Amino acid sequence: MDVTRLSALSDAVMDVAKGEDLKTSLKRLIQNAVLITDCTYGALGSITSDGTLEDFTYVGMSDETADEIDTFPEGKGLLGHLLAVPQPLRVSVIADHPSSVGFPKGHPAMSGFLGVPIRIRNELYGSIYLTQKRNGKDFTEEDEKLVVVLASAAGVAIDSYRGHIAQSQVSVLAERERIARDLHDLVIQRLFASGISLQSVESDPSLSTTSLEKIKSTLDNLDSTVQQIRTTIFALQDDHPIEDVRTMILSEIASLSAVAGFQISNSFQGPVDTMIGEELANQVIPVIRELITNAIRHAEATKIDLVVLANQTYCEIRVVDNGKGYVAGERKSGLLNLERRALARGGEFEIIKDGISGTRTMWRASL
Repeated sequence: MDVTRLSALSDAVMDVAKGEDLKTSLKRLIQNAVLITDCTYGALGSITSDGTLEDFTYVGMSDETADEIDTFPEGKGLLGHLLAVPQPLRVSVIADHPSSVGFPKGHPAMSGFLGVPIRIRNELYGSIYLTQKRNGKDFTEEDEKLVVVLASAAGVAIDSYRGHIAQSQVSVLAERERIARDLHDLVIQRLFASGISLQSVESDPSLSTTSLEKIKSTLDNLDSTVQQIRTTIFALQDDHPIEDVRTMILSEIASLSAVAGFQISNSFQGPVDTMIGEELANQVIPVIRELITNAIRHAEATKIDLVVLANQTYCEIRVVDNGKGYVAGERKSGLLNLERRALARGGEFEIIKDGISGTRTMWRASL
């Protein structure tokens, strides 16, 4: 193994160890894997509890090309083989492997393949996938050894990130507990003391009717404030962990499905969980709610399909329904707000009639 490749490997491992956010670290790791092995395409995919792939981080392919692909990898074919048999795998021609099932429509042609699993202790997290050596040759045993080291570094980075998240949640819960305790021990007790003082004054026969009314009004406000603070304390003491964006979206869909009276179809494409941060998630949920509510109440739809897509440059929400259809030029305030939200984030909002009936809407925001 030459000094140049060893140096590049060392730099790549150090990049992962910098402690950046996980999304940036994994993207940089795949970029380095592509560089070190001198190939065209690289990706990192994690697996779900049911064994399918999600959160694909890819390099070497433009977003326009990625958008043309019918379906994102789900863990079938050669990728599925790597999940079932999590050992490094080198293939000269992808199509010749017994597990190959071909590529989806719009997918670039690929030949050579190198896959290496990522483990976190004894848990299989996912895999690194590399294809198409630039020199037209096969991936070598040396390439494999280099990527195995990178996969180990990825496992350490992911494990560290999980530990950081867990510690952050513990810190958040501890801080919430402290605030709840202070609210109870300091604020509520002082409010009670103020209320008792006012009640003692209330019995003074020299007070005018106006003064008595003001005291009663103040006591009522104090009681209401105490109740609100108690509600806040109970909420702060709720130790449920912070939800990820996918869970938040699925929860919203469940609520909207109950309102609609039928199950709203939904799917996720791309690395939704890693690309959509908390700030954007707080906008995505209201967007989904507005689009689906419009389809239920105004379009009177009986079938609604939702797609949430994320890639390296933007997040996209698509909703298709079979309702009465959109009337061109008719933009209600809710839709105008959606358009303003999208434009504020360097995105766009589009709504069109879908055939004879139904509506297609697309909301996009830059990342």
